Amino acid sequence: MTIPSFGQRAQAWASPPVDDIGYLPAVNMLAMTDAQLVDLIEQMEINRYTGWRNWQGKWRDVLGLDTTHGKYVLDYGCGTGIEAVQYIKARNEVVVADISETNVALAQRVCSLFGFNPTGIIMVGDSEPGFHPGYKPFDVIHCCGVLHHIPEPAPVVEKMASWLAPQGQLRLMVYSDEAWRIATGGEPPQMWATFADVRFEQFWTHWDPIGGYADWYDRTKLEDWFGEWFTVERCEPLTEHGEYLGAVLVKR
Repeated sequence: MTIPSFGQRAQAWASPPVDDIGYLPAVNMLAMTDAQLVDLIEQMEINRYTGWRNWQGKWRDVLGLDTTHGKYVLDYGCGTGIEAVQYIKARNEVVVADISETNVALAQRVCSLFGFNPTGIIMVGDSEPGFHPGYKPFDVIHCCGVLHHIPEPAPVVEKMASWLAPQGQLRLMVYSDEAWRIATGGEPPQMWATFADVRFEQFWTHWDPIGGYADWYDRTKLEDWFGEWFTVERCEPLTEHGEYLGAVLVKR
């Protein structure tokens, strides 16, 4: 196997995940009527926020979906725009960004149906957005289910730190070391050895049948890989069995 290129991942993730439904092409969702699309997103909200992903309210709590107000937020890897909608409902200014142009268009339309018209950014590389010169720094970068799919995350996280205001937060949902154990039945490999492990394909295909790459994280890995730019303020399981990890990193 080879690590998928940025272009290959962009093509794959143009079918973003819709919780408990599957991976739906963004172009198909864009073809829906407004009423159909609202129904889909509202069902996705039910599935995500009242289901197993939000065990004991951890997803919304750790990621600050109900306690963040009046902030400038970048939803990095926005997918359908469901998390951007949560920030909008909590009275934040949101920018949506994705490696798929159709996902950006979808997220913008979804947000507009809930009363807001966010700026959309199409990523031309994992750490290369289309920011205009002199852009306003973000208070929060929300990165849900995205970082673990980036093969070289350190340069991306370093760049994210430069996009944030002082004491800005990077909020993550990532696959955990427990996710590796659940998927493979064994202990995870050393920090830099995921791709070389014979169980690599078993791991990523267990959690996502598309994309071609996934890694695992725990607090130690977050601190070792990204501690030059961020302090890990919070890091805890979001799900009952610990396969999803929520983390809040504060810019140094």
